[in-house]
Amino acid sequence: MQVIKWFEEAYFEQSVVLGNVPYTLIHNWNIRDETWDLSVYTNDNVPLVVGKKLNVNTDILSSVFTESKPNGVLVVVPVAKDVEVITRDNMGSEVDLVFVGADEVF
Repeated sequence: MQVIKWFEEAYFEQSVVLGNVPYTLIHNWNIRDETWDLSVYTNDNVPLVVGKKLNVNTDILSSVFTESKPNGVLVVVPVAKDVEVITRDNMGSEVDLVFVGADEVF
């Protein structure tokens, strides 16, 4: 399991390696909906997911059916007890964005 580093800024981009393949993640705090949105792009800047609202225990990549999809699940998991809602300030502390490779799941 790989914990994706979270930054305090309301918008940030980062390069990560998921399942030995580089991707770009774009994180954006949506002030109107009070939700974190995530976009995932391949290293060639091909979008896999754009503006997906983050929810606890939901695979962010579940709707992606291309060969460039990382081989695993990308999910927000609670670290603290009884966390059900993702807020502006609890990402990276009470909840984490994690990638679990297929070899770890199956």
